Amino acid sequence: MNIQAYIESGILEEYVLGTVSPQEKQEVECMSHIYPEIKEELLRTESALEEYALKHQTLPPPSLKESIFAQMDFDAPVEEEKVRPDTKFESLIERSQDEPKVIGNVFDRVETTEVAPVWAKLAAAAAIVLAVLAGWSAIRASDMKKDNERMVAEVSAMKSEMEGLKKESEYSQTLATLFRSPTYKHIHLAGLEKSPQSSVSAFWNQQTNEVMLDVQSLPAAPQGKQYQLWSIVDGKPVDIGMIDNQFAGKVLKMKNTKAGSVAFAITLEKEGGNPTPTMEEMYVMGKVS
Repeated sequence: MNIQAYIESGILEEYVLGTVSPQEKQEVECMSHIYPEIKEELLRTESALEEYALKHQTLPPPSLKESIFAQMDFDAPVEEEKVRPDTKFESLIERSQDEPKVIGNVFDRVETTEVAPVWAKLAAAAAIVLAVLAGWSAIRASDMKKDNERMVAEVSAMKSEMEGLKKESEYSQTLATLFRSPTYKHIHLAGLEKSPQSSVSAFWNQQTNEVMLDVQSLPAAPQGKQYQLWSIVDGKPVDIGMIDNQFAGKVLKMKNTKAGSVAFAITLEKEGGNPTPTMEEMYVMGKVS
């Protein structure tokens, strides 16, 4: 399994953010138990996201509390039921004395004022609170989603940058080791008339005949073409491998040469190479001193 490719797929960030399916969640947890590299990267990603969330957390605005309590007026006195004086009996008595046959105001309506109970006010206030909180939560959920997306992009960019720095560091260390190693002979391949600005370094282990190559400058190979490395042994060219077209920032391992190599050269050939070099397409050459 290609562990690095799995890490770079972005599934660990999605796992930490909780956006993976149950099957993917189980897969990540299983892989993290099997491979220490995945577990380490998962812990590093969790730490980075947690640090980001703490750095960018947003508290509810102070005005929210005032807005909620402004709707909850518990100090207003509860109005007592107001009842007009019952005048029907008084009127009956008065009229019975003056006009015994006439009864007035018997059906006078008793007026009352309905008062809302305290629990109704509390229910209304609670509804207002819930509505305000729901609105605020919706806004925060939208903001958090955008923050998460931005955070995933930033983590991905950070990982790419760190990976680039790691590769650059490994490349520099490898070159430094080759230059310092007493077992490798450095041969500088300078640009010829075909490409004066070109420059390549070959490192030849004269004990094992292993050859390493560092391309500092070569024109990009045209479509259908590829550079080929040769060594000159007993006056004859020996094929020691095709050069990867993506050669920038890499130390390339080539085929082994033969003992007695006196020079190295690079020609531009058809993709896949030729059994003999095309001399008019020779770009660089260097003699073994």
